[in-house]
Amino acid sequence: MTAPVRAAALRIIAGRGAARAAVQFAMVALLPVWGVDEFGRYAAAIGTFFWLVLLVTAMEKAALTVLPRTRLTTGRITRMLLARAAVPLAVTAAVALLLAPLGETPALYAAAAVWAAGQGLLSVLATLHRMDGRPGRDSAAFLALAGWVVIASGLAVAGLLRPYAYLLTLIAGVLLDCFVLALGIPALRGRSPRPRRRLGGLLNRRVLLLGLSDVADSCSGSVLYLVIAFAGRPADSAALYLALLVSGALCGLCLLLLRLRQPVTSLRLRGLGGEAGRRRAGRVAGWAAAVTGGAVALALAGVLAAGLSNVDGLAAVGASRLALGTAVAVEMTVFCAVLYAVNLLENTNGAALTVTSSASLLGLATTAVAAVAAIPVLHAVGALLALVTGLAAKSGLLYLRTRPEPVTSWAGRPRAA
Repeated sequence: MTAPVRAAALRIIAGRGAARAAVQFAMVALLPVWGVDEFGRYAAAIGTFFWLVLLVTAMEKAALTVLPRTRLTTGRITRMLLARAAVPLAVTAAVALLLAPLGETPALYAAAAVWAAGQGLLSVLATLHRMDGRPGRDSAAFLALAGWVVIASGLAVAGLLRPYAYLLTLIAGVLLDCFVLALGIPALRGRSPRPRRRLGGLLNRRVLLLGLSDVADSCSGSVLYLVIAFAGRPADSAALYLALLVSGALCGLCLLLLRLRQPVTSLRLRGLGGEAGRRRAGRVAGWAAAVTGGAVALALAGVLAAGLSNVDGLAAVGASRLALGTAVAVEMTVFCAVLYAVNLLENTNGAALTVTSSASLLGLATTAVAAVAAIPVLHAVGALLALVTGLAAKSGLLYLRTRPEPVTSWAGRPRAA
């Protein structure tokens, strides 16, 4: 990596990191202002719809894997991806307008969905600028968003904005940011030719499978907030959100670094290079399965011992900060490893996407079952234990699907990307 490329990467990391830090740590400041119950409802709304961010950024992943391998259709594919990225924002905005008169809770959840879709579209637009050789616009867009979040949070801390009004203020900022970035996309200027049906179908399949993996992972977190909400314990939502701040920061940095390298990775793992990527992904997934499987076994043994030794033993485990911290450490370490394995597979060929999406769906289902069983007993600790259990299932399936034989095409023959 040359010095100019390294400097551009650091600016992008600084810009996106500043926006992420502003959003997350502003909420830490808002907890004592709004109180545990009101903040818990806000955190539950944000957590429930975070999967929308990843649904939209599936277009970003598609751009990073497809555009480096295309030349003649770059502009057409860019327009198609942007059109698909804008649909969730338009739909959620329409729903939010319809639900606004119904009261605080429906309006709050609808606004959280718009905020999530807006963040996803902003990331797609910034990435397209970066791939077009203008990385400064990526960092500038997210630095502007960070500044807007700081201003809005200051107004909330001063008591001028409650959760719903605070979300509306954030939405106004991200929409303005998206509009400015969209004006600078060369592919959006002038009339666009009608997209070919076959190209659209291929792109839809890739976007669907790329997005399915991330959305399933995010829905695992949303399931936790929903189970906590049905249990009627908003304080657990606040505790879970704060516990995942560190995990989210590390995993977000890991994801950003993989995205910055993704165009190079896509070209390196093309054709025969994909076999080496699959082998490495299998090794990483096997390590992750061993770590999470051992952690879940130890946790179950500890919970059983605590429950048998004392009537209040389970309550003590659920309230233990040590247990919460240990669960966060295991979850964020293994999640980053699985993220790397999935990234390798996604950049090999289209057939590998069925492996990653099926593994993510299994992880989601496992997390949901574990959450229903663990959260009523262990509260926020149980939520994190459910996440680790889901990661064990996901990494285990990735290991089984990648180790025995290479990923093949739909016809059963090895296929070069």
